[in-house]
Amino acid sequence: MDDEDSLGANKCPVCGSDPRTHPGLRFKINTKCYHRICEGCVDRNFSSGKAECPVAGCHVNLWKREWRPQTFEDLKIEREVEIRKTVGKTLDRREEEFESKRDYDDYLELKEELIMNLVLKIDVQATRRKLKEYAIANGIKTDATEATNDAGTRPTKRQNTPKDAADPSGLIKGLKPVVAPAPKAPYDPFMGMPRTRDYYQVKDSYVARARGKPSEAMSAAGYDFHQYMDECLWKAFAGLGVFIEDEMVAKPVPVSVQH
Repeated sequence: MDDEDSLGANKCPVCGSDPRTHPGLRFKINTKCYHRICEGCVDRNFSSGKAECPVAGCHVNLWKREWRPQTFEDLKIEREVEIRKTVGKTLDRREEEFESKRDYDDYLELKEELIMNLVLKIDVQATRRKLKEYAIANGIKTDATEATNDAGTRPTKRQNTPKDAADPSGLIKGLKPVVAPAPKAPYDPFMGMPRTRDYYQVKDSYVARARGKPSEAMSAAGYDFHQYMDECLWKAFAGLGVFIEDEMVAKPVPVSVQH
């Protein structure tokens, strides 16, 4: 913010409209330069597309959608709340992701330090670069990551980051390593049941009893009635669990008692 007094003024700094003489006058602000102008000036200057902020001396390019109603009367609070929301969307780690409570506290301290750097305008470019590198490395989509990189915010490669690190950018320390889930076995609808045909044999008499003499219509389009009967018999045995030979082998042999 260039001029704190002009930001807090009741009049529009562009057209000079005053709420006392224009009842119902509403103001809007943006989250880049935080200048406050009336809705009429927003419509006149930004309805045709992207344009510079109309406040004298400000050359920030803005879209109309970037102007929104003011929430707090004090624009300093408005700006800090917006910064906290933006940083919070990028740094959203939970306590269970850290090795210890101390590591989580260090993360919260780092997060607060980055926020206050932006609020107090301390090392702004370096702070934004750190957040942008973190977002890119962790696949987080933000306005900063989608914008064109310039010399001041271009992310740098970190050569010493281990492959199993939870944060590839190296900004956050103390995170638990990422453990890849165990590969799942392929789905088996038969739950390990052997698909063998050792318990029955399909005979031509089965087909004759079921449908009579097979006709040409039954074998149309490659239809095989023997295969159909084979599948039916296999399902009958498998569904009932009738594996007689296995049951006989597994059955304990009674011990004869000699007198």
